[in-house]
Amino acid sequence: MLDLKQNQKGFTLIEAIVATALFAVTVSSIMGVYLSTLKINRRTDVIRSASENARYITGFLTKEIRNGQIDYYGPWNSPCSGIISAPANSLSLVNTDNEHLCFYLGDASGLSSSNGTNLWLIKNNLLAVKVNSSNVTINNLVFYVSPTYNPYSTGSNAQPRVTIMGNVTATSGSQDTITIPIQATVSIPIYDISAGP
Repeated sequence: MLDLKQNQKGFTLIEAIVATALFAVTVSSIMGVYLSTLKINRRTDVIRSASENARYITGFLTKEIRNGQIDYYGPWNSPCSGIISAPANSLSLVNTDNEHLCFYLGDASGLSSSNGTNLWLIKNNLLAVKVNSSNVTINNLVFYVSPTYNPYSTGSNAQPRVTIMGNVTATSGSQDTITIPIQATVSIPIYDISAGP
């Protein structure tokens, strides 16, 4: 008579348990690496977004300041008149095309607010345009204008300059928040601009 137990081939219970344990360890290791890669990728996207916005805002403001002059007669004659609640959070300029520009910190609807989280631009009293992208916020933005008096009308030899200070914050969900500081001092190279009204 044949022995049936000797002809049966397959896994024993211990072999099946060991194989399942090895499979579980392998899958959990791969999932850990995958989740870590996703987290690093999300953080990199947040850093890139904050850096790009900080670089764009600094470059844009620098270009406008260097190619124009400080509007010392604003905000009364400029687009900043009537909308600015905190003068330190706004900057009035006149560009080479004699267009009046107003940069200011405001809320999502474009209203001036020292607690606002967006940088807005108004040109020649037209509609406000948001300068930063919607996935970042601008915090603690302050414009320091020096000298505080108009050097063009006083005969002073002081070169006007603007110091910009603030933060750009980008967030990805509730996990990753990156804040990048903005700090730049821009001199205006034009001295021979005639005084305003």
